[in-house]
Amino acid sequence: MRGGAALAALCLSVYLPGLAAIPPVDRDEARFAQASRQMFESVALPAGETRAGFHAGGLAVPMVQDRPRLNKPPLIYWMQAASAAVFTMGDPRRDAIWMYRVPSVVGAMAAVLLTWRMGCSMFDARAAWLGAALLAVCPMVVWDAHQARADQVLLACAAGTQWALWACWRGARGVSRGRSARAATLWVCIGLGVLAKGPIVPMVAALAALALGLTTRRWAWMRATRPLLGVCVVLVMVAPWLLLVAGHVGWERYLRVVFDETIGRSAEAKEGHWGPPGYHLALLAVLLWPGSMLTAKGVARAWRLARGRWARGEAGRAWMRGRDAEVFCLAWVVPSWVVFEAIGTKLPHYTLPLYPALALLSARAVFAAGTGRLSGLTTIGNRFGLGLWRWGAFVPASLLSVVLLVAAIRPERIAEWVVFDGVSRGTLVLGAAGLIGAGATLWMSGRAIRGGGYVGAQLLGILAAIGVAFAATRAVAPALAPGEMSRRIAGGIRSADATGWRPLASLYHEDSLIFQMRGRVERIERGELLAHLRAHPHALLVITGRGLTDEERRRMRLLMSFSRALGRGPVPEPEYQIVGVREPH
Repeated sequence: MRGGAALAALCLSVYLPGLAAIPPVDRDEARFAQASRQMFESVALPAGETRAGFHAGGLAVPMVQDRPRLNKPPLIYWMQAASAAVFTMGDPRRDAIWMYRVPSVVGAMAAVLLTWRMGCSMFDARAAWLGAALLAVCPMVVWDAHQARADQVLLACAAGTQWALWACWRGARGVSRGRSARAATLWVCIGLGVLAKGPIVPMVAALAALALGLTTRRWAWMRATRPLLGVCVVLVMVAPWLLLVAGHVGWERYLRVVFDETIGRSAEAKEGHWGPPGYHLALLAVLLWPGSMLTAKGVARAWRLARGRWARGEAGRAWMRGRDAEVFCLAWVVPSWVVFEAIGTKLPHYTLPLYPALALLSARAVFAAGTGRLSGLTTIGNRFGLGLWRWGAFVPASLLSVVLLVAAIRPERIAEWVVFDGVSRGTLVLGAAGLIGAGATLWMSGRAIRGGGYVGAQLLGILAAIGVAFAATRAVAPALAPGEMSRRIAGGIRSADATGWRPLASLYHEDSLIFQMRGRVERIERGELLAHLRAHPHALLVITGRGLTDEERRRMRLLMSFSRALGRGPVPEPEYQIVGVREPH
């Protein structure tokens, strides 16, 4: 209980700061949150306040304005809508972006605790706790826990699925108690994973099971998973929603979206998200920090232990105590990692379902190094890696702490290139203090490494990660995150039109502005601007500074002058509202 309470406190210390301060982030988060809001509104608003196009999807089809968003399953929208309903007491007009982020915080905490309990059954309690802590504070999980997206719920589903699969695999050694419960847990987690983000969780579980069968040459254990029962469970969970969606949009349209999101993303890079083979491997050192200190050594150690059994002809008996955990973690990571490196579309969070296994193997390697049972720690390559692990975080943290202090004392010095006026000076000072503390602990961790104290160095790395997470999410991200520009533009719009009666159109096509203005933004293209002005002479427009030629500016001024002279509408004179954020808008 003390270990679980400590992990929960650790999670809250890095996930809650900045949860409400960071503006809606473009583009995925703003789309998720707006779709969840409209889903919530469809059942909570009075009949006279709903809009036919916006709320036609109900609880079945997520909508962003009047466009269905079918590329993600509904679980995250249901969870976000339910979270907003709880915190607003059923009034969607009182919602805020942090309410839609709460499911991500819950998902991240669930993934951390599941990793801890799974690690206790794989290794010992120390490695299990350290592995869960490394997962909790790594930048990939911390940033995603601050986003209203599906990835942390997916991570929790993946961790639960793999824990149940591990229990089924171990149960093949004769542990018969609870087999039905393990199988049911496995398939319920897979069903939730499908509802969270489609085929990712089933793919990871299937590849892990296939790898276990091929490497151990044992297949009978798969009967313990009750596959026929599992297919029925998943169908019962997923089929009703599929039928509802097909009834709204048609099977042909929905299947086309599914094909584009699976086969299409695998065959070619979508939306410019391309990367060469090795993309995820290169990012792992940063995204799993500080757990990446000995990740390479941990994976290599697990491979050596597993291969040693196979090399002696014991591939069919790789169940020996102290080795099955390494075999399972490798089966979890390696085949799915190859798939993620091979597909055309690459985003940093794609490999997130594999992080629990990597964190556990890393923690296992840390304890092996602390007891002198990990070889190769004094090689040039390993010393270089440990130095990069420490200095690669120490130098940026030190520079950023100076920037935050200057922003708090003399904001005009950096106003030309960094906008921190949306963050209080006290928060900037606290953020700088967090980074200074992180730098100090990293310096101490280097001394611990030189003395062979790898466990102490890793714990100091966790403390440093807490300081970095606080500074990044509480001081830096609220001012610099994608979506901050939309927040400032929305403030200007509200000051120009407090009642919200004027038509609103925008050449700035970011979804965060749609969320900030509660969906009342009409997107127009550059060629439609003058026609929109003629049709709505008193409209508010968001015009990007680089979007118009001098001739188009002249024609727009003339058109607005004619409109004023004709006296069209109740407003005597068209208004300009200029909101400057790095460039005029």
